[in-house]
Amino acid sequence: MQRLRLMGEGYEPQVWQEGERLTYSLPVESGFVSFDFTFEIRQPDLDVLLADDYRRAVLEIVAHTLLQRASVRINFTQSDFDKLIAETLHASPEALQTLIARVSQDHHIGIAQYAQQIMARRNGAKG
Repeated sequence: MQRLRLMGEGYEPQVWQEGERLTYSLPVESGFVSFDFTFEIRQPDLDVLLADDYRRAVLEIVAHTLLQRASVRINFTQSDFDKLIAETLHASPEALQTLIARVSQDHHIGIAQYAQQIMARRNGAKG
């Protein structure tokens, strides 16, 4: 069965399709160690990723932040990723902002600022 890339290039998160299966893959570095995480997603998730640059960027930076910590301390499961997808791609704008504020505070990182940088880089790459 052929694997088809539907989203992402280079070192950014990528979505792949194999038959009916969709996966979201994200490279994560923690110190001198690199990891590749892959989780299953659904078609509605991909639809949001392709249509909403902001939510796509927020998922990228929040997932990277959480997975970077998980790579050295805790296990991050498909269930954890499903919850993150619900909180970033399908939550209300208010709930999304609450998540951004919580992760920013808990991990001492400016999620909103990084999301803006990701979108600017991605839009610069398009034009």
